[in-house]
This record gives sequence, structure tokens and C-alpha cells, in this order.
Amino acid sequence: MGLIRKAKMCDVPQIQNIIESFAKRGEMLPRSLLELYENLRDFFVYEENSQGTVGVCSLHFGWENLAEIRSLAVKDTFQNRGIGAKLVRVCISEARAFGIRRIFSLTYKPEYFLKFGFKSIEKELLPQKIWSDCMRCPEFPKCNEVAISLDLERPFIEDAYQIPLITAGNNEKQDN
Repeated sequence: MGLIRKAKMCDVPQIQNIIESFAKRGEMLPRSLLELYENLRDFFVYEENSQGTVGVCSLHFGWENLAEIRSLAVKDTFQNRGIGAKLVRVCISEARAFGIRRIFSLTYKPEYFLKFGFKSIEKELLPQKIWSDCMRCPEFPKCNEVAISLDLERPFIEDAYQIPLITAGNNEKQDN
């Protein structure tokens, strides 16, 4: 049985290895070590007992009432076990806890997010993202990622699905 927790400094090399395995196949954008360390507080990791970190995902606050799910990745040998879904749900739960009203993501696999209630949108509806991150991306302006969005003001059926979190340096379970 696995555990979702906030990432710690010692997790960064594993986070980068998981992301890079997908980036090399063109399934996700790469993240530098500097970028991972600077945004470490955004990351959740999924640990599978003795296997270490097998999944990662981040929730990045980009603007008032707007957050982005980034870098969702699960090692190939651990896919189709619900780990990615648990990581997405914990990001949605954290966004709600912070009062975020809308989550978005840019993804090559928009169909994955549909089961969580995300809808496809035009990238032009995300000017903060375009001017802050996309302008620096090597794929800009010919990006093939699809913009998706989830309105958190609607009731979310899966809110009853609470994932206990172990926070860094704290072994007490918390409801989130």
C-alpha cells in the first residue's frame, strides 16, 4: 500500500528521474533541477512501500483563484493502479483547501482528466500562464498541449474520497 505526502528535498532527484523518463518520450515537458528545487513545495509524491517514489504531481498557484496541475507522472511499472488518480485528487483537495476556484493543466493526454470533470478550453483563456511560463518554453508558440480546466465552485462527487497525508517532518495523519 502506498502513501501520498508532500515532497522533501531528498525527493528531488527521484522526481526529476520520473519526469525525465516521460520527457524523453515527448509525453511531458522536462523540469530542471533548479526548477524542481524552486517549486518543491508544489509537489506531492506517491511512495510505494520499499519501491520508493513511484509517482509525482504538483499543484502550482499561478494567480488569484487559479492553480495548475503540473508534472503528473507515474512510473510505467506502476501505472493502471490508480496512483495518478490519487495524485490528481489530492491536488484538487489542496486547491479547495486554499480557496482556489479553478484548476487548469496543459497536457498531451486531456482524455485522462475528463473523469475528474475537467473540460477542454482555449489556451487564450489562460493569459497568466502564457505570459509567465509558455513564453519560455522551447515548444512555444507551436505547442501541442491541450488546455483543460476544472471549475471548483461546482460540487465534486469525489470530495468524499479523502486521502490521509503525511507531511514532511510530521508523522501524524491529516485529513485534507
